Amino acid sequence: MRYPPSKPKRPAARATRVARSNATLALGLRSLYAGVRRITSSPRLRAEIGWVVAHRIIEFVLLFALVKVLTNTLGKEGYGEFNLAETALMFVASVLIAPVLEAYKRDYHSSAEGFERRAAALTVIGWYSIATLGTAAALALASTSFASWFGIGRWTALAAGLVFLGERWRLLGHEWLSLERERRSSALWNIAFLTSQIALMAAAVTFGTATAASALLAYGLASLLFGALVAAPTARKLLRHPSGAQSRVPRLVVSFGIPFAAFQLLQWVQSFSDRYMVKGILDPASVGLYVAAFQVCGVPFILGQRIAHELLVPIAYQRSRDAGDPAQLWSADRVILAGLGAQFAIGLGMLGFYLLFGSKLLVLLTSDSYVLPTSTITILAAARFVQAISLGVQPIFAVHQQMRGLLGFRTAGAILTPAICWFTIPVWGLSGAAAGGLLAFLVYFLLLAFGPGGALWLVTDARRRSRG
Repeated sequence: MRYPPSKPKRPAARATRVARSNATLALGLRSLYAGVRRITSSPRLRAEIGWVVAHRIIEFVLLFALVKVLTNTLGKEGYGEFNLAETALMFVASVLIAPVLEAYKRDYHSSAEGFERRAAALTVIGWYSIATLGTAAALALASTSFASWFGIGRWTALAAGLVFLGERWRLLGHEWLSLERERRSSALWNIAFLTSQIALMAAAVTFGTATAASALLAYGLASLLFGALVAAPTARKLLRHPSGAQSRVPRLVVSFGIPFAAFQLLQWVQSFSDRYMVKGILDPASVGLYVAAFQVCGVPFILGQRIAHELLVPIAYQRSRDAGDPAQLWSADRVILAGLGAQFAIGLGMLGFYLLFGSKLLVLLTSDSYVLPTSTITILAAARFVQAISLGVQPIFAVHQQMRGLLGFRTAGAILTPAICWFTIPVWGLSGAAAGGLLAFLVYFLLLAFGPGGALWLVTDARRRSRG
């Protein structure tokens, strides 16, 4: 009997896959090398990096000084209430502010070429006025109702509205400075704000009542002061531009800003829904403990991500004024890839640090009552590492103006976090919340980077088309 010949193996296909993987790795390494070489040869870039790195390091030192003050004066329950109010304001900003702001940022450099800068500034300033004043008034009127509905302080919502009013304008001023790559001014203003914020909040909770509302009220006053100091000069400068063409920002709000805002809402669900579930399933005091550990475990990872974002994304936007030009897109992608390579290398080293010293660092930056097991600390650190890398990948989609694709990936991540934590928190408590977050962030990153239409596809397609 003669048997049919066995199917030959396909070494050519395997060789092709290996070759593609090696090409991708080589692409990342070349981008990192090119970025480092460009930085070391440019005095301007060296100065920018110096200010950005120094700024973010000082910022994190001051932020953790604030964490130390609040965790020791408000207690776990009060600190949890403060943080939940603060994160709720991020949700409101994603709905009301992000569509206009992100469209404005994406069009900022193009508007200068088309003589639309004054019209664009009028659009963003007008909308900010309506959104911030309206939100502050609504929260003031509903403050007592919110207190009974959500079990918070009577004036917490009113104070949170004041924070929203001042902080949105302050951050708009810093967005302007960042878009113009005014690193020195941005750093000095932000450090001055944080120093004033700590002083006012420490005085409020020490000499006044140690409540979340007192801390938020002091925060709001500091934000209002620096919002006026930082945003007003740039607003006057932009409005002095001559009238020109009609702004493209309203059109970009629909095509770019609203998908970006929807993405931010889903990101908020993935990043913060676990702490609201901790409050509902466990207790308010557990929220303060979990949030403190979450913040401490994210120090090096989010620091690296913010440095890379603040330094490189404005450069990437400058390089990709025309999203239809593959050469511009590939030039912008190389900048972002260089930052991702640096983030990944530093982050891997810091995971070992948290495995050895994470519990001691948590107690040092808070107090003895905030101690957690080493396993929980390590899981949280790994979750923050994956989260930071994912945040570093996302600007690739913004540069390519592919926000709808990004929205699909983020939807999966937003569904996973509450779904997983719903089962893990009742069984394993805070460790379950940490593990659920890690798993959701990991799946999201794999989809974002390597899924169909993901970041790898966008980068390699732009590279191929730019060479063709």
